Amino acid sequence: MKRLLSVLLLSTVVTVSNMAVATPSLSSFLVSQENKQENLNKKIQVAFPDFVVVSLKSGNMTTGNFIDLNQRSLIISFKGYTTGIPLNEIQSIEFKDKVLIPANETIICQQRNSQCRQVSLTQNQAQKQTILEDIPLINLSLFQGAKTALLTLNEQLEDEVNESIDELSNERINIINSLEINESGELITLTLIPTER
Repeated sequence: MKRLLSVLLLSTVVTVSNMAVATPSLSSFLVSQENKQENLNKKIQVAFPDFVVVSLKSGNMTTGNFIDLNQRSLIISFKGYTTGIPLNEIQSIEFKDKVLIPANETIICQQRNSQCRQVSLTQNQAQKQTILEDIPLINLSLFQGAKTALLTLNEQLEDEVNESIDELSNERINIINSLEINESGELITLTLIPTER
């Protein structure tokens, strides 16, 4: 009887271990959430004018030609010298002078050519400006040495900001007029001037 009982128990264990177990649907849920998140993000192209006026947190100001902007510093040149200014020292950056306008959203402008025309920023100052606040700096993807970048915007913002985002499109180019950096150096406020390509 003991032997029969142990054989029955063993076959039960073997049967249970061979039974198909339902796979959790978590992975498909995560994929659908990821796709949903992608749909909530909008990428627009922005252009950086050639000249900058930098207001430092110390109260000083400096100027120069815009070279590059990354997660750590702003790179400018003046009279043949190139320097990097750490972002945590910058309060705001005002852009001036000329700007390269790419022919379409797939063009990344580094210099004036048949696909990138140069216009004066003052020609576009009369356009209605769009102000975007508290944008993570990592949402601004600048290609090294380029005067154009991609800005990723989350469309799940307040209604007023959402209307501003809806007005932005890649059919127009969005010129950065000014950029303010918060105390942490991680969030920025952008003033954009949309203009025709």
